Amino acid sequence: MNILLIQILFFCLIPIGIFILVKAIQILIKTFNGKILLEIPYLHKGGQFCVTKAGYFSVWQKGQMFKQTPIDKFKLHIYEKSTNEEIKLNSSFLRPQTNNFSTGRIEFYRFYASVGNYEIEFREGSNVSKLESLIGAMLPLQPADLSKYFIEIRQSQPQIITLLAIPMLLIGLFGAVGGLVMGLIADQIFI
Repeated sequence: MNILLIQILFFCLIPIGIFILVKAIQILIKTFNGKILLEIPYLHKGGQFCVTKAGYFSVWQKGQMFKQTPIDKFKLHIYEKSTNEEIKLNSSFLRPQTNNFSTGRIEFYRFYASVGNYEIEFREGSNVSKLESLIGAMLPLQPADLSKYFIEIRQSQPQIITLLAIPMLLIGLFGAVGGLVMGLIADQIFI
């Protein structure tokens, strides 16, 4: 086979890899930066939000970094106001998190909601397992300033799409970098 043709095929992997890489990054950005439907201080003990387009949503906690949050002191309940039907909250599988070194956010739940008005309440209970609560109690962290601790409801996407973004990222990176490297050294390998 002609070496030039092999090099061209490897170099063709570069734009394909870049395209896949960009799509994976867009999916991951969407995971962390969905539109905020509600941001309420923990001290308010609840709030209301409106869903204008059915879809997937996520519940995040937001607060100061390196402070002990009260996540084990309350249980979230979300229900549709007109029917009083409670929404099933699914624990976040990978618990995406982001921070800017002073405040941080971590996802705790995901749920599907149809169009309607919803209410969120903080009731007695715990949002974390007993093991997580025990580990949290063992950490020597100061309690968070509750006036700077928030719960957010954000638009999201199905978790399987987020999980698919990770291999896409790797494939795109391998395609772009591998295509360049293999294209440059193809004449030395395929002699």
